[in-house]
Amino acid sequence: MLDGWELVIALVAVFLGATIMGTVSFGFALVVAPVLLLFLDPPQSVVVIANILIVILLAFVLFQTRRHLSLRPLLGMVTGGLAAVPLGVVFLNFADPVVLRMAIGGVILVLGTLVLFKVQIPLGRHRMGGPVFGFLASLSITSLSIGGPLAAVYVMAQGWPPPVMRASLAFFFLSNYILAIVLYFVVGLVDRDTLVNAGLLVPAVLAGLVLASLIVNRINEGVFRYAAIVVIIVGSLVLLGREVIRL
Repeated sequence: MLDGWELVIALVAVFLGATIMGTVSFGFALVVAPVLLLFLDPPQSVVVIANILIVILLAFVLFQTRRHLSLRPLLGMVTGGLAAVPLGVVFLNFADPVVLRMAIGGVILVLGTLVLFKVQIPLGRHRMGGPVFGFLASLSITSLSIGGPLAAVYVMAQGWPPPVMRASLAFFFLSNYILAIVLYFVVGLVDRDTLVNAGLLVPAVLAGLVLASLIVNRINEGVFRYAAIVVIIVGSLVLLGREVIRL
């Protein structure tokens, strides 16, 4: 269980992650997971804690942006995502995710770079793009708690304005995370210590949301786009670097 300096450091990481996610609707686990992995074991508990906290964040973001939400363009993405949730939970419970993490990190880095230089991603506009990106993003977030950049790449490829992107990402992630957490309980990945640790970190989530709500209304579309790209690329490099160090 988190206490002392471990708890202080974890609270700071969660505050930063919540501020980022409250602003661009993804990126929380990219900041928080590496820190929590230093203090908590097994690694599966980190994924579960991060995902519980993310549900709180997403509910707040979705409430803020609800009037910008259009469900019809998201149906393919959400359907693909929900289909991947059970498989992601199986990966988390049984599989060694090293190869999966490296593959996903590499894909995210390539796609993020393409978005940075405004290179059109054909699949992003294809009618099958939503289900494919949704499936891969959901597989990653449910098994690793890191997959937001994949969904963000797809949403950014649609050319939607920032409020619509935030609302779309929040709805997609929230639907997937809720199903994932239900399945975490079913397969026994949630215990008392996990719930207590998550509860200890909730105040930092709320503080980060307050700061994010002040920031998000002061950034224009260009700044939002590049902030999201930075999170995508940095996140992929962190994911890849962490796995290379472990080899």
